[in-house]
Amino acid sequence: MTLESLAPTVNALLTSSIFYFMAINSLYMLLLLAAVYAIRKNKKLQPVLSDMQRRFAVLAPPVTVIAPAYNEEETILDSVKSFLSFNYPSTEIIVVNDGSKDSTLAKLISEYSLEETSLIYDPTLSATKIRGTYRSRIHPNLVVVDKENGGKADALNVGIEFASSEIFCAVDSDSLIEEDALLKVVLPFIEHPKEMIAVGGTVRVANGSEVRFGRVTKPGLSMNPLCLMQVVEYTRAFLCGRVGWNHLNCTLVISGAFGLFRRDTVIEAGGYKEGSLGEDMELIVRLHKAARRRGSPYRIEFLPDPVCWTQAPSDFKTLYRQRHRWQRGLAGTLLMNYDMLFNPKYGALGILALPYFVFVELLGPVIELAALVLLIVAGLCGILETETFILSVLAGVLYGVILSISSVLIEAVHYPKYPKTRQFLALLAVTLGESFGYRQLTAVWRLMGLFSYARGDRAWGKMKRASFNG
Repeated sequence: MTLESLAPTVNALLTSSIFYFMAINSLYMLLLLAAVYAIRKNKKLQPVLSDMQRRFAVLAPPVTVIAPAYNEEETILDSVKSFLSFNYPSTEIIVVNDGSKDSTLAKLISEYSLEETSLIYDPTLSATKIRGTYRSRIHPNLVVVDKENGGKADALNVGIEFASSEIFCAVDSDSLIEEDALLKVVLPFIEHPKEMIAVGGTVRVANGSEVRFGRVTKPGLSMNPLCLMQVVEYTRAFLCGRVGWNHLNCTLVISGAFGLFRRDTVIEAGGYKEGSLGEDMELIVRLHKAARRRGSPYRIEFLPDPVCWTQAPSDFKTLYRQRHRWQRGLAGTLLMNYDMLFNPKYGALGILALPYFVFVELLGPVIELAALVLLIVAGLCGILETETFILSVLAGVLYGVILSISSVLIEAVHYPKYPKTRQFLALLAVTLGESFGYRQLTAVWRLMGLFSYARGDRAWGKMKRASFNG
């Protein structure tokens, strides 16, 4: 068999990949247009919504903020400061120390004058041993629960058991939430008290920003190329994905960094699944599933305005571990809910959203890397047709660059967190680097995550933390 005889087959396979990339990126574009429509509608209603926030602030329901913490000594104090300074009438802050081996607990005890106390809780969701409970003498609404290590899902379940409010906010302990974000994200619960189950908000990259007293006082961009790539990546993901899917009540991911939930509904669903590597998505899919089976009207929403700042990985090793875990978590969630796939009983969720996550988010790295390898091999062997090469670049790379640039432009117009011209130009420049190299690298890591999941790897992986200002 000669190389010339393989040429038609190779080019046919590459042509198939072109159709795949065109279809996927066109779907991204449709989601982006839907997001623009939703954002413009929200902007028109903003004066009304702001008035509602002022009027209903006194009626806002109490919220318990639950922050699981494992070895978070570098960021925990800034995060807790941001939780304590919410512009919100009634909050309870519960930090769940998940068996940290560093000075996380010691720093909290020292900074907030914690004293041991006895608190009542119902161990419905977790049987993990509680080593101690503390309350701050300075801030009576701050509670710290010290428990044996059981993982993030278990820590969240323990926090739910201690929560005294009917609505809880799940956050990461390396997160900084804007002062008015909680008041914004609770508004859907006030507007639709019976139907609303969960609401999520936008997550932005804090690296390079100035942080004081637990607040991002001056948004900035890190000089680290990896962090800059993630800024563009997060912008595209939230605008192209989450805002767009929200139109069809098909929100499948509410970031673990910032999400509001109805406590009784989560308990009824069994809480967060212990051992899950993607506990945030897994819970949302299960809440959708339970609500659809009940047949009662419900809402799970994503809001583009309420902002949570998080620390993005700044080195290859930590970023690899994060993406590797995310892909394994995605695989686990989709496998556990395979019965929803293409099932008309679940409406657009089963017919559109879940297939998208299977064929784009889960299997995308397989198709993308196979097409890239085939393109390179065909080029080296001299059997690659010029038209096929040009179409592959247009469909697989340049179309993605256009989407990234569009996302950056939309954010700059409607949610200008980086108002300086040089910041805007820097993000536009990064869209090229993000599409040529970074995206292919993360695809390799995601593919490795799939292989690891198939081998039974369920380890969380160690995440490196640094101070917000350092």
